[in-house]
This record gives sequence, C-alpha cells and structure tokens, in this order.
Amino acid sequence: MFKRIMAAAAVLMALSACASPKYVTSDVTRFHMMSGPASGQTFAIVAVSPEQEQSIAFKQYGDLINARLSTLGLKQFSGNAPTGADYVVTLDYDVLGPTPDVRTQGSGGNFSFGFGYSHWSRPFGYGIGYDPFFDNFNYTETRQLFTRRIQLNMYRGSTYVSGPKSRVFEGRAVSLGLNSQIEVVMPYMLDAVFQDFPGQSGRTRTVSVEVPADVEKNDPQVTRPSARSSY
Repeated sequence: MFKRIMAAAAVLMALSACASPKYVTSDVTRFHMMSGPASGQTFAIVAVSPEQEQSIAFKQYGDLINARLSTLGLKQFSGNAPTGADYVVTLDYDVLGPTPDVRTQGSGGNFSFGFGYSHWSRPFGYGIGYDPFFDNFNYTETRQLFTRRIQLNMYRGSTYVSGPKSRVFEGRAVSLGLNSQIEVVMPYMLDAVFQDFPGQSGRTRTVSVEVPADVEKNDPQVTRPSARSSY
C-alpha cells in the first residue's frame, strides 16, 4: 500500500511539472548605429557560406527573419543583387555541448507520509509530516545541457559587395537548455534578438520567451519534463 501511495504522489509531481510553462532563455547582446528601422526600407537575407546557401534549414530561418523584420515595417528586397537593398542581413549559428548539469535539492528536514485505521469518527486517516530538525531528504537531478548561439548582423546594402562592409547592427543570443537542435529553439532566440529592436546598444539582457504548450508536448528532445528545466 505504501508503495502505491508513493507512486501516486510521484505521478502527481510529474503532472505538475508537465503543466509548468517552458521557456527559451537567452542572454542577448546588441550593438548598433540605428535610431530605429524606417518603415518601407528594404532588406535582403544573405548566406555567409556556400554551405549555408545550399541549406534548406537556412532558407527556413530566413523566412523567420523575414516575418520579424516585416512586422517592424521593413520590406524584403525583390531584386537580384543584395546591394540594391537598404540592409543586408546575415545569420550564423551553432550548438555546443552537451555539458552535465547536476543539481541537488535538500529539504532541510525529514519528509514522511503515513496512514492508519481508527475506530473513532474517522475510520481511516492519512497525513504528511515534516521534521525540520532531521535533514536526510535530498533530491539529485542530472541533466545534459547544450549551448545554442546565434549571431545576426545587418549591413548597409550599398557597402556589402563593394566594401568595406558597413555594419549597422549586430545581435548575439546565447541560450542554455535541454534541446540540442538549433531549429527547435531558433524562433524563440530570434524573438529575443528582435525584442524592442534595435534596443539599447552595448547592453546584455536576459530574455525569456515562452514555448507554446503544444510545441513542448510534442518535442521528443524533452523526455523528462521538469518544472525547473529550461527548454
């Protein structure tokens, strides 16, 4: 009986953890020489390497950037050469790790669960006890974390090919989390970079973007949800 009760308690704790919202938390640093994007200015998204140029994934990331810049009032350049655009945008990214993350949580006391039978007004009773003077309840969790990094730069289009390139914006986002695939977290890291665009130059901010519940639920990368976990 005791094992069944403890198993039920463990299930309740797991369900509680699953219900907790998950976030992609990034440290975002931006440097720029912009007062803000002017409505109607154009941009072109350019690959920084032949491998990127052939990458289907990069084309999808370009669509994400296009959507966010369009929301800011800019327009995607429709010509053939990037030099005709007001801005040229580049994106670089990588994933490092994994690195182990071991966390031990102590209760500071003894946790107990009890039940019993009584012939008085309540035939069956149970209780949860906590002794702050008995410290023997600890919980250790080991996770594999990955460092996800993106670098987004913007140049004046007229200088990108002829040079020297004139960079007007650079944004870096570094995120530590459970997902090893950059495509899973890319939308949320881009949201962090473009939050309050162009932002305060030279400042690093910690930005948390919530992952929709249906996305987190269907992600095979997260096999052990935790209320303390970053996505």
